[in-house]
Amino acid sequence: MKKITIKSAKKDELSWINSKYNEVNFVASTFENEYIVIASVDNEKAGIGRLVRIDNGHIELGGIYVFPNFRGLGVAEHIVKNLCNENPFLHTTIWCLPFEKLSEFYAKFGFKNCSDTKVPEKIATKLEWCNSKSNYDEKVVLLCKTR
Repeated sequence: MKKITIKSAKKDELSWINSKYNEVNFVASTFENEYIVIASVDNEKAGIGRLVRIDNGHIELGGIYVFPNFRGLGVAEHIVKNLCNENPFLHTTIWCLPFEKLSEFYAKFGFKNCSDTKVPEKIATKLEWCNSKSNYDEKVVLLCKTR
């Protein structure tokens, strides 16, 4: 059985992290106001994810990216579980903008549809950007969970 480990990213890994995000047209990380993790399978880098502080009451869980050779091993579950459990921010609402087909996956961690909740402007703008025809071929949905 393959061993999956999660570690907090260091600032000097930011260039590599952003090169991976660039591969899938994800927004780059800036490190400030972010908690970024790197997943490894048997000591080989297998995926990344992050929490981004939006303001004093909101953070965004995103940038969950499992590299193609490591899909189907449970890497994404380890990343999301770590981000939710080790969240260093004292915020009350965690927002998530996954592809629609992943809604059930995020529901396992307590995320639910939040289209009827007051959405921070930064999240609403990003959702609109994600769903514009020129960015992703798949629909992105709005989910959230409160601590």
